[in-house]
Amino acid sequence: MLRTIHRGSILTLVCLASLLPNESHAQSADQARSDVGGRSLGALDWWDDGLSEMCYYDASETIYGKKRSFTRVHLVNRQWMDRVSGVKASQDAAEAVPVLKFNIAEQIPTENYNYRYLTTVFAQRDSLEPFKMVTSSQEWCGTTFKHMRWGSSRAELKCFSYFDGEGDVEFGLEREVVPYELLPLLARGVAADGQERDLKVLVPMRGTHLVQPTVRELRLGRDPDSKSAKALKTGAGIFKVRRVSATAGDGEVAWFDIEADAPHRLIAFSAAGVEGVLKHFEKRPYWDRSSPSGYHPVGAAP
Repeated sequence: MLRTIHRGSILTLVCLASLLPNESHAQSADQARSDVGGRSLGALDWWDDGLSEMCYYDASETIYGKKRSFTRVHLVNRQWMDRVSGVKASQDAAEAVPVLKFNIAEQIPTENYNYRYLTTVFAQRDSLEPFKMVTSSQEWCGTTFKHMRWGSSRAELKCFSYFDGEGDVEFGLEREVVPYELLPLLARGVAADGQERDLKVLVPMRGTHLVQPTVRELRLGRDPDSKSAKALKTGAGIFKVRRVSATAGDGEVAWFDIEADAPHRLIAFSAAGVEGVLKHFEKRPYWDRSSPSGYHPVGAAP
């Protein structure tokens, strides 16, 4: 279980309506405003329209000693997973577990080819505890991916790498471990319910190589210098944000500027060597071919 530390009642938030590019699929400002007041992130009505929240970020990461700029896409939507098989299920299935599906899609250009990453974390909707994670990398040398499941007593990690000396490896871990890749969603949870979280966090799994699954204890909570919301201007508009930081004994590990009002979108971040600032937002069924993006033309998704 994720252990939480109550930090007192949540300050009254000032609602800031932001522009939603696809109005037909966007929740109204009045609806979002009704979600403010200490509810958990998964309990927000925001997720119940069946659409996907899609955030596009101006991002950067250093690869081969050079800072690379790219578009990073975060997609979050509700879903149900089968408790036994760990695959998508219908809402009325006997073993259906309600989750938030958190996709991170990245394509990073380098001199001769692109790095492509896709990470999917399924978090239980009521608690944001991890249910399953798959992260993969594709570049011209080959493909590497990691698959992780949380059972009733432990977590299992399977890694598959094409690199010499790595190959296929399995690890058994304590159930309480949390994937680093879930931190953006957990930071939104802190903003929503006002509670800090003490976490046992795995090193980042997203990458081209096998990673030894070492664990680090982190505290995820509001930044002490972020008692009141501040205005942050981005390519997607002006947002009132509060900073949520992941810290260890030796200082800050990552930070997330979270929208102060529901639905508490991630506006800017710095984590695991990647930095990003929101440049576009839309809410739509990306799986519906008749519902094109308001950001990228058909056939040119980043």
